[in-house]
Amino acid sequence: MKKIFILILALSFCGIASAQKENEGAKNNRRPNMEKAMEEIQSRKIAFFTKALDLSSEEAKVFWPVYDKCEKEMNVARKEMGKSAKALQDACKEGRTDEEIRSLADTYYENVERVTSLQKLHYYEYLKVLPVKKAAMVRMVEERFMNSLIREWRKPVQKPRPDKPQQQR
Repeated sequence: MKKIFILILALSFCGIASAQKENEGAKNNRRPNMEKAMEEIQSRKIAFFTKALDLSSEEAKVFWPVYDKCEKEMNVARKEMGKSAKALQDACKEGRTDEEIRSLADTYYENVERVTSLQKLHYYEYLKVLPVKKAAMVRMVEERFMNSLIREWRKPVQKPRPDKPQQQR
């Protein structure tokens, strides 16, 4: 469950970042950096998936358009799930009525189910363009990729300190 939450959080970040990229009102000084970061993540993702799934060039040509379409659908569903989670959390903090909270909880869990059902539907879409073993692995490769990004982001940046000589090992 914790892995799923982290994955949803990380994927939501990617969705939010791509939405920010399209937002005309975004700060201009951040836009080039965000676009560059998203392009780098996307190119790393393509390389990671291609290697992990051992995609041939023919498979890659038909897989990526399908995957991109599915990813857009998932980003929309995750965004709705995030909005409903926030609305539910806010309602609980604000002391809304049980009826209001129940309604918001129902909406939230419907959105969670939507994300899960999309994952299954997308598996069937991948089956149309990939062998079953590769189609079955797409979701797990997504998780491995997101986990690798999270591990990388968590790594502290180590800068040599000028006041201390570096020790050799």
